[in-house]
Amino acid sequence: MTAESVEDIRVSPTPDETYDASLAAAVPAVAAGLAMVNVVLAVLHAVALQGPARLVMVPVTVISAVLFAGTFLFLRRRRLPSHLAHPMTAGMLMVVVGSSVTTMVLVAEPRHSSTLMLVLVGAGAVVLSLRWLLAVLYLTWGAWIVAALAIGPSEEWPHYAVGLALASGLAVVVNQLRRAGVRDLADSLGAADAAAVRDHLTGLANRRGLAMVGPQVLEHARRQGDAVHCIFVDIDGLKHVNNTLGHSVGDEVIVAVADALREATRATDIVARWGGDQFCVVGPGPGMATLELERRVRDGVMAHSPVPADVWPARVSAGGAMLAPWDAGTLETLLGKADQEMYLRRSLRKENPRPTPRRAPSE
Repeated sequence: MTAESVEDIRVSPTPDETYDASLAAAVPAVAAGLAMVNVVLAVLHAVALQGPARLVMVPVTVISAVLFAGTFLFLRRRRLPSHLAHPMTAGMLMVVVGSSVTTMVLVAEPRHSSTLMLVLVGAGAVVLSLRWLLAVLYLTWGAWIVAALAIGPSEEWPHYAVGLALASGLAVVVNQLRRAGVRDLADSLGAADAAAVRDHLTGLANRRGLAMVGPQVLEHARRQGDAVHCIFVDIDGLKHVNNTLGHSVGDEVIVAVADALREATRATDIVARWGGDQFCVVGPGPGMATLELERRVRDGVMAHSPVPADVWPARVSAGGAMLAPWDAGTLETLLGKADQEMYLRRSLRKENPRPTPRRAPSE
């Protein structure tokens, strides 16, 4: 676990996860639509077909309608796992393909190929992954070729072959356009969430980011049999800087302390801005002594201090705490102990102020 782990925090879903969730949410509507289509087809078959074709296709479409309606009712009460959305949708589409091909063979009429064209375009519109869309296309073409061979030669086959090819191409184009829209949405959400876990002023993790990464640091350290330390850092006198030189200069002080903390801590430490003039460092091991961290931060800030030393002496107060591998405390426990220690040290410092450090003269 390194400091760069904060940059890898992901709150929003990836584009693939967004595709899956979008399709999972659409599956009930797809099932309901296919149920209604099969009800209409059952009525049309009962009226238009004759003989064996009607005896076969009316029950097939009725059973399909019941199957799709049952799927719709089931998914209204239970959430479909995202990883099942693609195979279930592809399966429902192939049921329609099988029904259409069976009708085409029984009535020996190539014109029923038009139903397959609609199925292919619909497959592209429901945000199937490209892999599953291609599977539907391959199976549909295979079923259509088998039906054409079973029916026999006809002058209409070339026309319907061109129609199926155009429908297949349109399905891929529609699929990619839909996926591009979902990808843009996922990227926008990802950018928003990246900003949500990072402090906009300092670039450090914010409190939310620390709450997400901190438990991982604690868990990793315990698996390794290592302790975890936490140091709270408070900028002394920031209110005086704001009142004297303005809040914009106060922001420069906050950024300077943040940069100094980055330089003073290890790569395995997570440095976060807790809020206002407070920072927090969490990392594996016992960590450095609080006095040493104060000294390093002060030296780092004074090298490029944005304000004169008589206005702000580049001083911070730090308080630390540690959880041993056998301690049962949580991240909140560790943060609370370090926070109390920091406030105690700051209150003692106010009662016994130290001399103001002087900046080294410039050469």
